[in-house]
Amino acid sequence: MQLHLFITTLLTLALCTGCQAQPPNSVEPVVHFAGLAFTLPAQPMMMATANQRADFLVVKYSAEPGRDYVAFSQEARIDNSCSSEAFFQAVLKPAQNTACDRQAVAIFTQQFAHQYPAQRWSGAERNAYYFQTDDQRKFVFIPLSADKLLKIDSDFLSEQQLRGLLGGSD
Repeated sequence: MQLHLFITTLLTLALCTGCQAQPPNSVEPVVHFAGLAFTLPAQPMMMATANQRADFLVVKYSAEPGRDYVAFSQEARIDNSCSSEAFFQAVLKPAQNTACDRQAVAIFTQQFAHQYPAQRWSGAERNAYYFQTDDQRKFVFIPLSADKLLKIDSDFLSEQQLRGLLGGSD
């Protein structure tokens, strides 16, 4: 009889703890920026824009200034001599660059793709270009049109987490 009561209690505890609802702050928020949707990691501490600008959004995950953030910004193309897509292709394969300003490609490569290899992430509707800097910050650039691009940067998300962030962006 005691064994039956013990098993019943154990099963009840297991079922109750396994079925608990997640606290509301563990929901992964979806942010719409530059016409794309991004699923962010759960529990951001703050989301803010700079002076109510529609072209910049920062999401903070700690109270420490300048740390643990994901920032989104809409930028003009980097090089006026070619499209953003062509520019990032030139960074990945400089020997095949025929249209872009070689000095602009070299400067960008030195800043963003010097120590760590750059990557192209192919998407259904658009490509994304991943870079990691010497100080371990990670950047993803997404050409939106010939003259506009989206820059995402973070000091704490891993490459895999950034890929996951882009999962719903196409």
